[in-house]
Amino acid sequence: MAQQSRNKGASAPISLHPSAGLDQAIAAHRSGNLLEAERAYTTILKGSKTHPVALHMLGLLRAQRGDFADAELLLKKAARLDGGNPDVLFNYANVLRALNKTDDALAWLAKAIALSPDFADAYLNRGAILMARQELHGAIAEFDRAIAIAPSSAAFANRGSAFQQLGQLDEAHDSYQRAVALAPSNPQNHFALSEVLGQMGRHDEAIAALERTVALDKAFPFALSKLVDSRRKRADWRSFEREQAGLDEAVESGVAVDPFTFLHASSSPARQLTCAKTFVAKVAPERGAAIARTPSPVSRLRIGYMSADFRNHAIGHLMVGVIEEHDRERFEVSAISYGPDDRSELRDRLKAAFERFEDVSHLPDEDVVKLIRQLDIEVLVDLGGFTAGARPRILAHRAAPIQVNYLGYPGTMGAPYMDYVMADPIIVPEAEQKHYSEKVIYLPDSYQATDARRSLANVPARSEVGLADDAFVYCAFNRTSKITPVLFDVWMRLLAKTAGSVLWLLDGDPIAKENLKREAVARGIAAERIVFAPHAPADAHLARHQLADLYLDTLPYNAHTAASDALWAGLPVVTCLGTAFAGRVAASILNAVGLPELVTQSLDDYESLALRIAHDSELRAALKGKLASQRTTWPLFDTARMTRHIEKAFNEMWRRHCAGEAPASFAV
Repeated sequence: MAQQSRNKGASAPISLHPSAGLDQAIAAHRSGNLLEAERAYTTILKGSKTHPVALHMLGLLRAQRGDFADAELLLKKAARLDGGNPDVLFNYANVLRALNKTDDALAWLAKAIALSPDFADAYLNRGAILMARQELHGAIAEFDRAIAIAPSSAAFANRGSAFQQLGQLDEAHDSYQRAVALAPSNPQNHFALSEVLGQMGRHDEAIAALERTVALDKAFPFALSKLVDSRRKRADWRSFEREQAGLDEAVESGVAVDPFTFLHASSSPARQLTCAKTFVAKVAPERGAAIARTPSPVSRLRIGYMSADFRNHAIGHLMVGVIEEHDRERFEVSAISYGPDDRSELRDRLKAAFERFEDVSHLPDEDVVKLIRQLDIEVLVDLGGFTAGARPRILAHRAAPIQVNYLGYPGTMGAPYMDYVMADPIIVPEAEQKHYSEKVIYLPDSYQATDARRSLANVPARSEVGLADDAFVYCAFNRTSKITPVLFDVWMRLLAKTAGSVLWLLDGDPIAKENLKREAVARGIAAERIVFAPHAPADAHLARHQLADLYLDTLPYNAHTAASDALWAGLPVVTCLGTAFAGRVAASILNAVGLPELVTQSLDDYESLALRIAHDSELRAALKGKLASQRTTWPLFDTARMTRHIEKAFNEMWRRHCAGEAPASFAV
């Protein structure tokens, strides 16, 4: 409901003109009896169509119900009749804001402030409008005016958000702390504080703020999933099972949970769909259908790839070869890039690969939608989904006639505006289609794009990376958040049963490193048998895989790019087939490189196979030899072949669209 009073602590009553039945109507309204209040206001207006207070209050009631168009008409009349009442002008402005008539809303708020210069809420709402328009410095000035009149938690929280968007984290942190001090029982303030603390690298404090958020409201949107994600990134498993149960319960009860975090925690495609739908409804609900136009075949189909990761990132590495291989006589290929420019060689290669490279990182969602439509993109491929930096609200506006979920987000987006997801028969078995809101496109080999032009740098000596020459090296270059206690149990048993073996993991958070060592010791394995590989450039990281003997996959979220990296470097990967998209990727790519024998069906089989390979040097040599010969002859690393399959998929999507047929699952 639109605000009705100035920000002076407790709600101040609106000044009312005496009228028969008005006091009772307002009392019913404030008590929540909207039907009785509406009848009373309507009765008053039958007797006096120009009664300003009845018009005002009925307008507020309609706004409370979400009927903003009717509320606008009523409050416009009230504003004309009672233009000297700043509360009326304020509420009219709020309804205009809800209708996205922001210029008019700002003008009416200015009139309210002219009548009442100490109207703190009017300044606050002006700031909120300017912030939504990305006029952040102007927004901060308005919040400062509101704070000077009446310091409030809301004003400081909004001020913090504006500073955070500007990247001025110290100022944002100070504002959020002030908001917390003024309203310590408001979970939103603690959550916002946790976000900026995380950006500042103050992770202990960020986790503490998340813990306070969840303690105040366990159903607060995204707080529990952020807390679980923070702990798993540090291998803090003290409450692992309880937190897992809490996430499942939250999703089932309709609490908003971060879908990408949930993919790491869930093995249920059905729950993943529920999670995604809840997220979409809260964060990126559908904003209407695509602009109508008459579809017709075109000489070149216009494809747009949208991502935050056209840079030195896994998606950039996987996709660059496909972009280069596109048939330019049949496809016009554009990039819609809203991520940072890291000025890397890969960024330059990607910019050269696309015919058009649009950097839209500075544009609001609505302007990006306009650009995509101006470019007349027919098929928009989203490479981000709900991963870090993604902007699903662009998709929610139906920027293009056909919208496709591909590669970056290994699961359903649960969004009615996503038409297709590109997968393969292993990733999404036909019986599992019901757990996807999108129609499924089945690529014939593996769904994963790869780049066959990647080179392998010189391989360092084992001594240069902290490995003993005679050690058996189990490698698991996955994010720490993918490692679970159950899986770690398996890995420690492998170390215990393989003399002279070590486990080679990625180095990252120092607390995660210490926690993993501590967990190893708790399972009877010396801490020094866990070896950590520091961050390295992409080519050097790829090359050092050749120093390992066997790659151990994770579950329920497999290695994806990491698995294809290992295979490209000649390192066999042992995986366990999961029950959802994210847990079936390694099986998909192993089949596409001709090594299905490395796919197991249970963790017991996974452990047995890894142990057998470790103890059988002839088997190990045979697997490496087979991989070496098939790496360049099987489909996984045949970038041109993959591109032709993707192009066939685009053509079929467009054929269906031009024929007036609804999206439907199909195989290429």
